[in-house]
Amino acid sequence: MDDANQPAIPFRFAFDGPLGRVLQQHAVADIAAARLSWKFKAYYRLRPWIPIALRQQLQRGRNRSLDAPADWYLPTRFIHDWRQAVVQTLASTPNQRTLHPWPDGFRVGTVLTHDVETRVGAKLAPALASLEEEYGFRSAWNFVPYKYKIDAGLLDDLRGRGHEIGVHGYNHDGRLFESQRTFEWRKQRINQAIEDFQSTGFRAPMVHRNLDWLQGLNVDYDASCFDVDPFQAMPGGIGSPWPFIAGKFVELPYTLPQDHTLLIALGENSPQVWIDKMQHLREIAGMAMLITHPDYLDTAARLNVYRQFLEYLREQTDLWHALPRDVAAWWRQRDQSSISSSGDSIDGPAADRGRVVAIDELFAASGCPTH
Repeated sequence: MDDANQPAIPFRFAFDGPLGRVLQQHAVADIAAARLSWKFKAYYRLRPWIPIALRQQLQRGRNRSLDAPADWYLPTRFIHDWRQAVVQTLASTPNQRTLHPWPDGFRVGTVLTHDVETRVGAKLAPALASLEEEYGFRSAWNFVPYKYKIDAGLLDDLRGRGHEIGVHGYNHDGRLFESQRTFEWRKQRINQAIEDFQSTGFRAPMVHRNLDWLQGLNVDYDASCFDVDPFQAMPGGIGSPWPFIAGKFVELPYTLPQDHTLLIALGENSPQVWIDKMQHLREIAGMAMLITHPDYLDTAARLNVYRQFLEYLREQTDLWHALPRDVAAWWRQRDQSSISSSGDSIDGPAADRGRVVAIDELFAASGCPTH
């Protein structure tokens, strides 16, 4: 990999050895690929003058041209490399043990998030939050600070109900990372919004990303990466379904397809793709992070798909349902902990909630030949 594509910030991943090298390889590859083409740069400059109907038509045309495979929501190249790394690890150290990714005996971390792109979406947020509360869930709501008027009362209401508030870019124009000068100017106002919203997390619009530049934000976590999503303007994907330490913050990748892609661009009418992806995440003990938008869950049919998925989640018994800030806090505890010399207990802040697990046991269900 060319030095220009190497991260300027230190990364620390969920696992060490051959497993860690695969995580590093795919993360660095994503940094190299996280660039907008000249066509998209031109599009975002012209976007304010393009009618919404034409924008949607252009997006549908691009999605059709991608010719994505049926299993597009699975990071197949990463899965292949990961299985090889598990085999290599067990061949050299058959009894290799590690810290389980998740606390309190759970198998999968599950995180619900929403990006609120418009004033209309903000008005729909309370009802969508109520739907989640019916099933016992709370979620994170990421608001765009300089696109529409922010209702401080709405933010207070959501916080009071146990939800989390995050910041979603600057004004959602697709130009946050157009140049470092642009980013540096906007960064000051984004940090002000982070303070005003009492936020600890950030997600860039359109999941554009530059983890080096984002170090300038006063956040504990960023959620702008993904494991795989071929429908995004900025291609790539880290492959990995686990958080990782990226410089000063924890990076939380989303791993379930976005609602706009699934329900609008592809026209799905059931949560089956989400459920199928959950099976992969369960096999690999990954994090299931979902992005939905109240702006797009604006019909009875789409809302019903989301309701069905919430019903599915409630029925599962091995999922840790957490807010992003809670996942980030846990991940720092895990990162600062280690396996004791005895090999069966934990030294460090994760000692009370974490557990030691054998690599072959952790990934036995993932299709890796562990014996």
